[in-house]
Amino acid sequence: MKSFLEALPPPLPSPVDLDQAAGHPLSPLCLQWHDTLARRFSRNPHGLTKYAEEARRALKLAERTLLQLAGAQEKDTGLVWCANGTEALNLALRGFPFPSPNATLALDQGGHHALTETAACLPQPKAPFLLDDQGKLPPGLPQETALAALSLVNNETGLLWDGDATPLPRGCALLLDACQAFGKHPLPWNSAPADFMVLSSRKLGGPATGAALLYRKKWKLAPLLTGGGQQQGLVSGTVDVVSALLFAAAAEEACRRAPEALKEASALNQMLREGIHQLGQGKWPVFSPPHASPYILYFAIPGCQGALVARLLAENHRILVGTGSACTAESGETSALLKARGIPADLARAAIRISLAQETTPQDVQAFLQALPKVLKEY
Repeated sequence: MKSFLEALPPPLPSPVDLDQAAGHPLSPLCLQWHDTLARRFSRNPHGLTKYAEEARRALKLAERTLLQLAGAQEKDTGLVWCANGTEALNLALRGFPFPSPNATLALDQGGHHALTETAACLPQPKAPFLLDDQGKLPPGLPQETALAALSLVNNETGLLWDGDATPLPRGCALLLDACQAFGKHPLPWNSAPADFMVLSSRKLGGPATGAALLYRKKWKLAPLLTGGGQQQGLVSGTVDVVSALLFAAAAEEACRRAPEALKEASALNQMLREGIHQLGQGKWPVFSPPHASPYILYFAIPGCQGALVARLLAENHRILVGTGSACTAESGETSALLKARGIPADLARAAIRISLAQETTPQDVQAFLQALPKVLKEY
């Protein structure tokens, strides 16, 4: 009997992928190791046999690798494996031990929806804030703030937090969404210092179903998923050992190349900025500050719908770009970040996000800059 998989349509031609912030394809290293690891570590790592013990040891090795890459120490830092960054952010926010009903949650308005919408479900008072164009925290957060949550690299503009936590009230815990930063920028786990940090696998070439929450062991989190009591009872369920191993391997590879890749991304970002300035004759606004992460460039073409431009680029030129956060693309909502920054709705709907990876080439950028004028004629 034939498998239904044989009924899948033929694959589309490989695109020029400039929407890497939405998700990175599985890296060649992960593809190379997947079959071997899947055959070896098929057993439940929470069992009692020597095969379960072998899987547990492998899982512990992956955990130690991620902690080391983040600059964290195993003696005071815990790690919880999660299915994705959204689950990890939910665990940190919903599980945080707020000391009282009046304890405030300070929240980055430009954060991912997994951050802002989860926070909206909590009963705590909120103190929304925006980082300035230099990536600095605003002064004057409420003294009752028990937890501050922000994106290390903004998902839309690439704005990079400068790492200065001194504006936070004394005793305030810090949660960093580092999904867009891990494997590209240094993590301020100790320099800030951070209390919680979310890492994502799919953003750097690991499996799509892989993420981790790092947390200081002094914090006693409430469970997010109950059931078998795995992972200190915080997220019950069988941990996918293969996904964890491939996540750690992809992260190790990305972090090793990060300094050189950052220079390459900076050159490509400058090429994009100059090309966009020329095509738009200086009239297309760029929302990404000059000091943002070079892996992301967010701009607008006034009078055009960004979603339609993205669709034409994909269908007619095999070039993928984004229009903001991929996780909210289906809702049709304009960017909450641009709205908070006072950008008119019609201009926000004209926004296009270019996001790069370590593998992006100058030829990829040139292909986009050459195709964009053609798309505007087709528009």
